[in-house]
Amino acid sequence: MSPVVAVMLVATIIATVYLALIAMHVLAIRAGEPSGKRYHPRIARWLAAGDERRRGRAESDAARRLLAGSLDRASYRAAMAAMAAQDAIEHPFDIPKSKM
Repeated sequence: MSPVVAVMLVATIIATVYLALIAMHVLAIRAGEPSGKRYHPRIARWLAAGDERRRGRAESDAARRLLAGSLDRASYRAAMAAMAAQDAIEHPFDIPKSKM
């Protein structure tokens, strides 16, 4: 095996391991697992927040369309209600039971 092939093989293995670790961090962030003092790479946080960015763009677009007059108030409210319902499904809010 030539030295160039060996270096490329090692680089490929390192890149694969790094991508697998990033994917594990993304899954942990999206699952809402408590991280404590655990470090999350910036790219993992950015990838995990993709859905939040998408929702933000959709909300901004609806507000822009409302202000431009291409969307009426009822349609705007319906769009916001649909986004809120989807968010409630994706991020349920659990209230802890009291011990009374």
